Amino acid sequence: MKKIPLAVVAIVIILFLVLAFLFIFKKPLSAPSFTAEDQQKSSAIITQEDWIKEDILQKANMLYGQKKNEGLNFSSGPCLGKIADDWVLDIAHDPRQPVDDEAQNQCQDFRNGNVQHFVELDEKGNLIQIL
Repeated sequence: MKKIPLAVVAIVIILFLVLAFLFIFKKPLSAPSFTAEDQQKSSAIITQEDWIKEDILQKANMLYGQKKNEGLNFSSGPCLGKIADDWVLDIAHDPRQPVDDEAQNQCQDFRNGNVQHFVELDEKGNLIQIL
């Protein structure tokens, strides 16, 4: 019978012990868990576009409140005017009514291409759209 060299036996034993150690003390695989704090941090990340829209919406709400306090009648869906360099505020009905499509009730600056964006609020100041 042929003898197995001592070095080979030692290597086999060492490999066995390493594998046994890894098997016994391995960490179970699981999907990463997110805490409420992690989720809050990720939802706090907003894009520059979102920030701009928030700022514009705030300005729109301020102008709406000012015009409402002045007693302006919103029933015809008037344009309330410019709220920022490239933005106007328009009042419309939700759902849309024919009066909203009349030229005198739309923002002239937007129709003429002087501004590229508008905020549309309903008569009660609720957001319809922001483009």
